Amino acid sequence: MFFLKLIGHLPLFILYRIATLAKWLLYFAFSYRKKVIVNNIKNSFPDLNNSQVNALTVKFYGYLTDQMVEFFKGSTISKKEMLKRVNLVNEQIITNYLDKGIPVVLVAGHQGNWEWAVHRLALSENLYDIVYQKLSSPLFNEFTFWVRSRFGSNVLMEKRESVILARERKNIPRAICLAADQSPPKPESAFWTNFLNQPTGFFTGMERFAREYQYPVIFVELIREKRGYYTMSFEELIKPSYENVDKGAIIELFARRLEKSVLKYPDQYLWSHKRWKHEKPLDIMMKW
Repeated sequence: MFFLKLIGHLPLFILYRIATLAKWLLYFAFSYRKKVIVNNIKNSFPDLNNSQVNALTVKFYGYLTDQMVEFFKGSTISKKEMLKRVNLVNEQIITNYLDKGIPVVLVAGHQGNWEWAVHRLALSENLYDIVYQKLSSPLFNEFTFWVRSRFGSNVLMEKRESVILARERKNIPRAICLAADQSPPKPESAFWTNFLNQPTGFFTGMERFAREYQYPVIFVELIREKRGYYTMSFEELIKPSYENVDKGAIIELFARRLEKSVLKYPDQYLWSHKRWKHEKPLDIMMKW
């Protein structure tokens, strides 16, 4: 882990030079998930010609390698520097609820720099609970947990523990943060809708959680303005009561809002993720 921490001590201008080199290595030499990336982009943007698909693919590799080096920089970056590099917009929406003692659910997609988002939220006066997916590598999982929690003011909940911890903390005014656009492992129990021109399964946990505790749901958009600088904005999607809201409607709102953001900033979405590895099953039994 010492070597991983050592990388973060390099200045950003050097790390970005490494990222630029890595972009071309991943694209030309290693073709890192190139087939997945190209297929995802083609299926999501059927009107693009091959030249446009290739241009977006190259641009995405640049975004991806920047995220990699910025992740390592997160292990050493100062609070002052983080406050300068990630700007929060409309956080008052969250503050207004928390000041009334009402917790909220924050939902985001894999866009922008979600690692720096964790750091920036930890520096807010509001309390944020971050739900994360445990990594398969014990060493890298330990390092990632350490990096994400180094500013210390947020609670990190591994997905399997989040339900228990959520019940223990249900009366604490805080924002529970979820990345809600991963590919669900059990497609037959997912919520399916058309997302980026193709049938797409979504986890139902976010909606079930909001319904069970009657929490408002707020969308988080994290966009890179220029290299190393981001804007994180918040937008209310829906608030309780949910008794007369159709099941799946909250997820549908999230899918539509995320789609709008991806269409506007197509190079900043995680195209290397195997988002559409499952086909829509004939029999769907969503868990509510």
